[in-house]
Amino acid sequence: ATLLVSDIDEATCLKYSDRFLMFYVSTAKHLQRTAPWLEELPGGIEYLRKVVIDDSLGLCADFEAMMASNVGNYKCEWREVVYDEGLQKKFQQYVNTSETQQTEQIEYIDMRKQRAPNTYDMPDIEGPALYGKEAAPESWPWVLAGQVEDFPHNGGVAVKHGKEEVAVFYLPGQAEEDGRWLCVQNLCPHKQVRAISRGLVGVKPEGLITLADPVYKSIYDLRTGSGMSHANLNLSTFQVKVDEQGQVLVKLPPADQMADSFARQSQEAAEKKNFKPPPRGSHPDIQVPRAPKNGVNLEW
Repeated sequence: ATLLVSDIDEATCLKYSDRFLMFYVSTAKHLQRTAPWLEELPGGIEYLRKVVIDDSLGLCADFEAMMASNVGNYKCEWREVVYDEGLQKKFQQYVNTSETQQTEQIEYIDMRKQRAPNTYDMPDIEGPALYGKEAAPESWPWVLAGQVEDFPHNGGVAVKHGKEEVAVFYLPGQAEEDGRWLCVQNLCPHKQVRAISRGLVGVKPEGLITLADPVYKSIYDLRTGSGMSHANLNLSTFQVKVDEQGQVLVKLPPADQMADSFARQSQEAAEKKNFKPPPRGSHPDIQVPRAPKNGVNLEW
């Protein structure tokens, strides 16, 4: 570090700091850190002293005004969430309930006397989807997913149904009614990550609505659930409607039946590939040496 100035009071220190910061953000290259920025100044630290202390460029009043504007317009987004129930809803796990459940699929183990995640991927679930909206029986109930205003435009949210989840997407810009509200399973068949509701929605020139899994980027046809990047990976689809009261309803199988079906599908995928979680957090692709090396015992 290089000393810019010394023996000044607190108010002066803050004033010079403000000037320095505004001079830096106004002149530095994109993502350039302060050290290389300072090295590129003509004259280095001496030039910086002239600018922010002696006001050699006549810009210090502008720098102070810029900082005053930043301070005056600053707002803490997290503080707003704490005091705004409407904003708090955006951080709920599910749009239709404040209930939560563990769906991160992280198994913690003790390794070397420390708590660590057991790192492995679940097997892909290949083959046809379990459910299709066109074949939904009349006996299936319409499940309340929330109010229209609870759903973000051009995005999705997760809806809890017993132990299972579905992802509902609202695309108000779609001309056809059957493309405005779409619902698929929230479990991605690729690695079995429950993240479809946070997927990236796109529309191709011919009108095809696509969805990219946010973790592994597997791409699906959001209308049909068909896999596009992997033809053997498919999403179940479900009917959605909006009633006169603005309630969003999804036609779903009974909760216990749906949970049993998905659990059985996941178990069959594991049995087909003889999948078992690896012990002690070891990844099958990572060779972890456990034998002494050069006569020195490893500290496990």
